[in-house]
Amino acid sequence: MSLDNEIEAESYSEPQQVVAEETPAEEMDDHQDKVELLYIDGNDERIAQAAWTSSTIELTKERRERVPALVHTLLREQHWSPFEHNLISFRIIASNSVQIQMLKHRIGVSYNVESARYRTYREDKTYIPEDLCEEWKGLLLSATESCWKLYHRLIDDHEELGLEKSRAKEIAKFFLPMSTQVEMFVTFNLRSFFHFQKLRNSRHAQKEIRKVAQKMWNLVEDAGNFRHAMEAFTLYCKAD
Repeated sequence: MSLDNEIEAESYSEPQQVVAEETPAEEMDDHQDKVELLYIDGNDERIAQAAWTSSTIELTKERRERVPALVHTLLREQHWSPFEHNLISFRIIASNSVQIQMLKHRIGVSYNVESARYRTYREDKTYIPEDLCEEWKGLLLSATESCWKLYHRLIDDHEELGLEKSRAKEIAKFFLPMSTQVEMFVTFNLRSFFHFQKLRNSRHAQKEIRKVAQKMWNLVEDAGNFRHAMEAFTLYCKAD
């Protein structure tokens, strides 16, 4: 569901912690960015408990019934700290262009990316924009395949070039274009996730990172842990 869709009221039910099962190797031949939800710890009730710290965090039946309204009030009034006591982790395979933009959200987000300094990339992963015409898709793919060949050739020929293999791997990265896809492990709390969504799931954002942000939103929405928080964010804080 898009952030711009209207939210229909539903009865509240306690969501469960979600841990994604191990998934098989993904097909990379479509040359698109991938997002997988790995783990969610927390839910709407934990947000409410954090907000009730000054009184008691005990969740009686009466208090559980108040959770949806409280979560909406907190977001409407911009009381953000109760939304920080949770974790949402993703596995993302995306172009270097997307990775660079995600790095700008380093505060409040835990972030690891596969290293090509210590080992050779396992796969020759390349992003190709879907809205590029077929002729230029072919040209971009051909150019990136040439870059990958040079990358591997430099590493394979490191001894005759007079390089340590570790140094050859460092240099070889310079042959790879911005379309190179890398694997990332990214963890948000809900506050940082909403901030990311406001900036990157916006018509002002680059199309590639907006698509990644929307996939992330859809996965968290489907999990159901933060249904009321996501409804409130859509009503009061949604992106343009």
